[in-house]
Parts: sequence; C-alpha cells; structure tokens
Amino acid sequence: MKKTFLILLAGFAMIACDNKNIAKDSYKGLEKQEKELAELDSITLEARRTFDDFKLALEMKDSTMTNFIVKEEFVVKNGDRSQQEHLWIRDVHQDGNVLKGIVDNQPQVTKEVKLNDTIVIDDKKISDWMFYKLEPNDTVARMIGGYSVKYMRNKLSDAERVEFDKQYKVKFD
Repeated sequence: MKKTFLILLAGFAMIACDNKNIAKDSYKGLEKQEKELAELDSITLEARRTFDDFKLALEMKDSTMTNFIVKEEFVVKNGDRSQQEHLWIRDVHQDGNVLKGIVDNQPQVTKEVKLNDTIVIDDKKISDWMFYKLEPNDTVARMIGGYSVKYMRNKLSDAERVEFDKQYKVKFD
C-alpha cells in the first residue's frame, strides 16, 4: 500500500511538472506572438511614415520603377470585437488627387472588397508598400519598401529563402 501510494505520488508530481512545462511553453508562445505583433505594428508605422517616398516615386513615372503595390488594412467589427485583414493592392496609379489600385488577395474576413475590385487607397490604412527599381547594368530589379515581405523572408530557413527568392525574382536589401 505504501509502495502504491509513493508510485501515485511520484506520478502526480511528474504530471504537475509536465503541466508547469506546458504552461511555461504556452507563456513563451504568447511572448513570441506579442513580440511578432509588436514588430508588425512597427512595420506598419514605418510604411505609413515613408509612404510619401512611394507616392513621389509613383509620380516620377520613371520607367526603371515598376510594380507599384500597397498593402491596406481592413477592419471588420463583430460586436465589441474587431478583426484586421491586410490585403495587397496592385496596379497602383494616381487618378486626380487619389490613388487607386486593384485588390490582389482573396479577402478572408472583410466583405468590404472582393478580389480584383478597383478601390481608392486610404493613406491612413496603409500597412506596407513596395515597388521594383531596376538600376543601370542590373539584370534583376531591387525591391524598394516591402517591409513585411522582407520581415517574413528573414524568418525563413536558408533553403526556404532560396525558393522564396526564385518566386519573387528581385534583389532584397
């Protein structure tokens, strides 16, 4: 009986230790998620802070600059909660005093827009921007901006990065 009690006690102690490790791992996961959200918020702030650079490049109509794209945030409210969705807008162009472009992602949350809709871009909702610039004597363009793309690229393994670079076919800083 004493032996059975000791075995049960040891088993409970092991389970308690495992639960502490699970709780500790969950907390680390939460910390990692909070850190990533803070980094993405920082990227959004940088994109908004430098958006005039994008607009200036677009206005220049320089043939060495192509693929003007922005990422815009759409907020969907569900009662007292809200959910964010960030969509890429391609073929950005100036139309009078506004920027317009075509929704390039299939929205998963927002019903405000659909894939291939032409929309007016809201400067206050920009979460990223980019364009490609081909320098003289280069065969591959360089990505200007693209803060979130570069952030995600830096999280990839070396092998994944090689495949990613093949897909994008641009130089990353």
